Amino acid sequence: MLRFVPAWWCRRAADTWSGRERAAADALATRVARWAARPLRAKAFGTGSRRFDDEWVFGAYMMAAMGAGQLARAHSDHAARHLAEMRRAIAQATSAAARRFDREGWRGADPLETLGGEHSGRREVFAGDRSGRREVFAGDRGHAAYLGYLNLALSLERSLDPATPNAKLNDRITRTLASRLARAELALVETYPGELYPVDNCAVAASIALHARATANKQHLPAFARFVRVLEKRYVAPNGLLYQRVAAGSGAPVDAPRGSGSALAAYFLSFADQQLSTRRYRAVREALVGSLLGFGMVREYARERVGRADIDSGPVVLGYGVSATGFAIGAARAHADTRTFRSLYATLHLFGAPHAAAAGELELLSGGPLGNAIALAMLSAGATR
Repeated sequence: MLRFVPAWWCRRAADTWSGRERAAADALATRVARWAARPLRAKAFGTGSRRFDDEWVFGAYMMAAMGAGQLARAHSDHAARHLAEMRRAIAQATSAAARRFDREGWRGADPLETLGGEHSGRREVFAGDRSGRREVFAGDRGHAAYLGYLNLALSLERSLDPATPNAKLNDRITRTLASRLARAELALVETYPGELYPVDNCAVAASIALHARATANKQHLPAFARFVRVLEKRYVAPNGLLYQRVAAGSGAPVDAPRGSGSALAAYFLSFADQQLSTRRYRAVREALVGSLLGFGMVREYARERVGRADIDSGPVVLGYGVSATGFAIGAARAHADTRTFRSLYATLHLFGAPHAAAAGELELLSGGPLGNAIALAMLSAGATR
């Protein structure tokens, strides 16, 4: 019995993140907002890859914006403060430095400069994956990760403030993504040339659906509906998990169904289609959730499969992944699964080592800017339901 006492102690802190409590959320939001209001140095992330370092800079801003937006929705008396924090994070996310990873991945094509297909008459040839080289219209270039993730934050902001200064940008990105999604042969928009990730497209689709809800403009929903049909038919494994990556030429899986992508997709889709999100979350819970000494964890790969750790999964120990566990916290919150949330939170509390960084500020000692921003977004998930 004594071996479960540490887990019990860590789970107790999960209750401070309930809808009625906000001291911990406000303290973490204050710390994250301090980082997100200023330029972050890519070198600080130390992944060993310049592209991934730059991706993590953008990811820190995007997740900071999502967390602040969710808190603005949850606590109306503090909405103005959190909305201001959200806008500062979005301003950083749209900076040239935050766009660099995507711009370089697309041979210098800036994601915001491709909006609306301004260069759709010009053809370019990109090296694909196993399907070889492909010719595509420049205006059809994907940028799914940057534009989809950014637009989800913009659509959330739009739902909080229809008159936001970012409304025109939100409209332009939504229109462009819906057009690219509708024209895509495989109903997926590329993240990089020749690289298709269903989870990134869940962000794309969710941003379109949330935009429709925020604006009462349903003209782009057919693209979302098509994506949902194809996703369920082609990109979901028999166990209900999402394939991590598929081939650009055929749509065939080139990576296994995995916990990190499936849990993050469940979080994204909770903004768009609750039933679709629930199916992804239940698959994660049934196929991947486990525990060790009372601490909840989520496997990166199904139990019968052995897979390697990578930039998506983060460290994998005894089959359990850091990213999968972290993103599942948000999915559990979004689906009001208190039991699973408390179990997973105990692990976050143990390894994240939350502590008072300054007066009125809470920080996860082991998280850094990205880890703390993700924690804020996941721990405040569900406030938009």
